[in-house]
Amino acid sequence: MSATANNMNNSDLHIAIVQQDIVWEDKEANFRKLENTFERISQPIDLVILPETFNTGFSPNAPALAEPNNGPTFQWVKRWAEKLATTFIGSWYATDNGHIYNRLFCISDNNTWQYYDKRHTFRLSAEAQTVERGNRIMTIGIGNWRVRPFVCYDLRFPTWVRNSYNADNQQFAYDVGIYVANWPATRAKAWQRLLQARSIENLSYTIGVNRVGIDAKGTPHSGNSMVVSPNGNIIHQVESGTENIKMLSLNHSNLDRYRKKYPFHLDWD
Repeated sequence: MSATANNMNNSDLHIAIVQQDIVWEDKEANFRKLENTFERISQPIDLVILPETFNTGFSPNAPALAEPNNGPTFQWVKRWAEKLATTFIGSWYATDNGHIYNRLFCISDNNTWQYYDKRHTFRLSAEAQTVERGNRIMTIGIGNWRVRPFVCYDLRFPTWVRNSYNADNQQFAYDVGIYVANWPATRAKAWQRLLQARSIENLSYTIGVNRVGIDAKGTPHSGNSMVVSPNGNIIHQVESGTENIKMLSLNHSNLDRYRKKYPFHLDWD
C-alpha cells in the first residue's frame, strides 16, 4: 500500500521538504544530487516537495531548457514516485503547444498526474518575457487533505491564492497552501512574513520550499524553507543556507480545532 493510500486511515499528512542547492542548467547533476537525498527517506511519506525549477535553476534560458510534459524530468520524477510510493510536486520549464510555462507538476505513484502553471511570472527577470502566465488553480486530494500548490512570486498575490469556504458542505477549498520557490536571500524577511500572512488569512497550513546556494547570476538563496500553522506560528524551519531534507507530519484534527475555535471564515467576503 502506498503512503498516499495509507494516509486515508489517519489524520496526519506526512511530508518531506527538500531544500536544495541547484546546479545551474545541469539536469543530470541535479538528478544525481536528489537521488542521494531521496535515499535518506526511510519512512512512509505522502508528499515530497521540491523547489521551483529544481532541475535547472531559475534561468533566463527557459526556451532552451523547456521539455514536453512527458519529457526526461517527468519520467525521472515518475520513477521516483513509484519507487517511494508517494506523490511528488516541483516545477520546471515545460513546453506545450508552442508555449513555455513554469509548470508545477504533481506526479503520484498510481500513474496519475496534474499540473499548475505559475500565474505570476516574475516581472524583474526574463521570465516575464519568455514564460506564459497560467490561468487556473489546482487542488490535490491526499487522503482527507486538500492541498493547493503555487510557485514563488504567486506568494505576493493574496487574491489569487485566497482560500474559500462552502457553507453548504462545510468544506474549505484547501487545508495546505504550498509555495515552491527560488526566493533570493535579500528578500528573506518578506518570504517569512508573507508565508505567515497567507496562513493567517486563509486558515490553513502554509509550506514554503526554497532553494539554497548562489546561482550563475550571482544571486544568493538562503532557503529558509518552513511550515507555518494557521495562527501564523512557524512550526518547523529548515536551517538557513543548508541542503537538507526534513520529514514531518501535519495533523488535520489540530487544524479542525483551530478553525472551530476561530471561525473567521464565516465572515469572509
